[in-house]
Amino acid sequence: MHTVFDAIRSGGIKPVILDTDTYNEIDDQFALAYAILANDRIRLLSVNAAPFLNDRSQSPEDGMEKSYQEIGRILRILHRDDIPFFRGSTAFMKNSHTPQPSEAAQNIIDTVRASQERVYIVAIGAITNVASACLMAPDILERIAIIWLGGHAHHYPHTREFNLWQDIAAARVFFDGSMPLIQVPCMGMCSELATTLPELTHYLQGKNALCDYLLDIFREYAPPGAMCWSKVIWDIAAVACLALPGSMDMVEVARPIVTSDGVYAFDNARPAMGYIRRLERDRIFADVFTLLAGQQV
Repeated sequence: MHTVFDAIRSGGIKPVILDTDTYNEIDDQFALAYAILANDRIRLLSVNAAPFLNDRSQSPEDGMEKSYQEIGRILRILHRDDIPFFRGSTAFMKNSHTPQPSEAAQNIIDTVRASQERVYIVAIGAITNVASACLMAPDILERIAIIWLGGHAHHYPHTREFNLWQDIAAARVFFDGSMPLIQVPCMGMCSELATTLPELTHYLQGKNALCDYLLDIFREYAPPGAMCWSKVIWDIAAVACLALPGSMDMVEVARPIVTSDGVYAFDNARPAMGYIRRLERDRIFADVFTLLAGQQV
């Protein structure tokens, strides 16, 4: 893991595949835009749509398809038809040994095999596509680094977090494996990335079509009549690991065991992984807002 840490901290433009459940709520859109616009630090190779199931979808397949369409909307707003995007798994994994083949999983395999350098996979949804690719093509494991926003902080009382709990079988592929992995936990870490409508209005309103779109979906997400309402924009943390690594405190820990009742168990003899234990909220939002507002779209 130290090699991956050193590569991230050393700067340079990193080749990235973004795997995202873009329609799940409103934070993925910010993260996708961030990954595109931080192009002096990230070379976004492609985008994969991940499955999800909640009150914004009728099934994992429907969630994936809605995410696929939302990816297209963001790319069109930014006039980036040069970035390919792919449909992902239509179902979650049945167990940690059986992949769910998809265009997205094959895209990961083909991209990594064709690359002359390590490919960073930034996953900000259920990690089904990425786990499936790793099971389908074990030869790619040492040529990737996975940055996954999933699970809660290790001190949190449970880890029944949306991305992890939807496809616990896929999560176990990585927690029980040894491939390069950096976990970006949600509650207890990313939960610091809250913003408000007045803050977004001040920095984004009227700047360009992308800013107005993001502000509109933020407004629509707000509970009617809510007072002092804020929203965590979780997923920008995973992109910031590469775009702004100095804003992160990355450490090496043993991979946790995810139990069937949704808690972590620990064994220091297990393979190491990277773990984000702290972030600089203001520094990350300043970077995101500067890039968003500076676009001529």
